[in-house]
Amino acid sequence: MPGSSFKVITTAIALENGVTSLDRNWPSETEWVPPQTTDPIQNYGGSSCGGTMVEVFFRSCNIPFAQMAVELGPERMVAGTRAWGIGERIPIDLPGSVASAFGEVEDFTDQLPLLAIGGFGQGNDVMVPMHMAMVAATVANGGQMMAPQVVDVTRFHDGSVLQRSEPEVWKTPISPTTAATLNSLMVGVVNQGTGRQMQLAGGIQAAAKTGTAQLNASGEPQRSHAWIIGFAPAEAPRYAIAVMLKGTHSGTEGVYTADPKLDPDAELLREVSYLDVLSKGLNVMDSTATSLCMDNELPIVVFDLMGAGNLTGLLAGEDIGTLVS
Repeated sequence: MPGSSFKVITTAIALENGVTSLDRNWPSETEWVPPQTTDPIQNYGGSSCGGTMVEVFFRSCNIPFAQMAVELGPERMVAGTRAWGIGERIPIDLPGSVASAFGEVEDFTDQLPLLAIGGFGQGNDVMVPMHMAMVAATVANGGQMMAPQVVDVTRFHDGSVLQRSEPEVWKTPISPTTAATLNSLMVGVVNQGTGRQMQLAGGIQAAAKTGTAQLNASGEPQRSHAWIIGFAPAEAPRYAIAVMLKGTHSGTEGVYTADPKLDPDAELLREVSYLDVLSKGLNVMDSTATSLCMDNELPIVVFDLMGAGNLTGLLAGEDIGTLVS
């Protein structure tokens, strides 16, 4: 599950369908009961959360995104996720890629509570880490989702070029206007909200969205997938990333626990991992950065946007299949 990082997609679908705008406001509330159930949806930790679209995005309130998913309804929500390539295999030039998943219209027609929690990245939502990097890159790229490429050029034994990869647009799920709006919302996450750990050195403005996918049932010890997706520099994006740490526990080694009153996505990775990589210009071959990532078993996917979808590097504690499958 992608947790609240999926709110980028829900917001994008809602913006494209006129369901939300930057002018929309939500009341501050602790719970909301969706149709077809008496079981309420809560914000992180049962906190009261609301405000403008900008505020609910950087605070990562759950209720507004659940409500947007229900307002969109099964048909528009599922169609919106398909526009992002969810349900299709990622078109990477490697074997074994699989598809992210959200669900079919019939899965939600009589299960609107499931649609609601899917709006904030819980329930049946399944996102491949590479796909989430592509989501960030799409926002950074003005709405175009590029096909990821590992091989830049194939050469004969004498060094002459046999084939060179060319940039290829895979999907265009959002308009440039929606992309610009999401860019500004993700900047707010870094400057005011749950992604303050993405404040980079040298005055580089990053844009990001965090996510904590809760794995434990109520009353059980906390266990989550910790996510962050983003890009930088926000005003002229050069790199996009997705970082996911599996099955973390609050306060464990390699995990930063933020103020839960401000940060519902409290489990963020230490800045010594992805932040050092990003702020140093994503020198992905740097041995120190690679060692840190290997020690933390930290899947990182990096897109070189200037290369129009080429992977600048893959740093992972697990093999590349984890990132594409």
